[in-house]
Amino acid sequence: MSYKLNGKIAVISGGDSGIGLAISKRLKEEGVRIFDISKDVKNLDIFEESFACDISDDKRMREVVEVILKKVGKIDLLFCNAGFGIGGLVENATLESIDKLFAVNLVAHIKMTNLFVKHINENGRIVFTGSLASIIPLPYQACYGASKAGIESFSRALATEVRDRKIKVTTFMPCDVNTGFTDARIVQIGNDAKEKKGIAEMEKSERNGASPDYIAKRVLKFVKKNNPPLRKAMGTVVFPLTGKSISFLVRLLPLKFINFLVRKIYL
Repeated sequence: MSYKLNGKIAVISGGDSGIGLAISKRLKEEGVRIFDISKDVKNLDIFEESFACDISDDKRMREVVEVILKKVGKIDLLFCNAGFGIGGLVENATLESIDKLFAVNLVAHIKMTNLFVKHINENGRIVFTGSLASIIPLPYQACYGASKAGIESFSRALATEVRDRKIKVTTFMPCDVNTGFTDARIVQIGNDAKEKKGIAEMEKSERNGASPDYIAKRVLKFVKKNNPPLRKAMGTVVFPLTGKSISFLVRLLPLKFINFLVRKIYL
């Protein structure tokens, strides 16, 4: 038997756009009650309630979590999804943008998990939005890849901690996805021609990438498994290979050769 979603209660960060919105729509179709925590509230009718919150704001996050738990007591599904990227050479990134990226993409979701994990029902699910960039780091988004590598490492350790409660933890790692993430990326570049070319290639790949709904469909497929994987690559990339194929090759090929292939594409 698969894990039944009908009647379950979910909390998602960044559920108002992109992959988060696509996941939320799929969850709604399955009969899930969804609470969204997003920077801006769009009052979409797929949510039981939406909360305007910068997830890196500890005080506001505590308030939101308290309100949700007061309403429902416990939850079944936690989707740690919100995030953004910065693009360009590491030397061109501002310290403020680096701080904010790790605060939102990594630290806030560790804290979000900390606030909710004691209130997740047995046999619940914790799902993180990772990235294939966590295992095949790309130039011009080094900090983004590092933040997602941190998520993947955290989620695997967490899975061991909550195993006795039968809570399953999965990080799904999309390749290129065509969402507003591309336009929202903070691009900080200099006059380096290779840097500009690399950013252009990255944006082109994303705009030609998988649809958010395709990713959401795949995510729910694994969420509904009784024994979902710890991590799952999905989507397509410019090589062209599937995310699953890239994940497999990363385990086989020497790291220097992988970096050589990356240089051929982006430099």
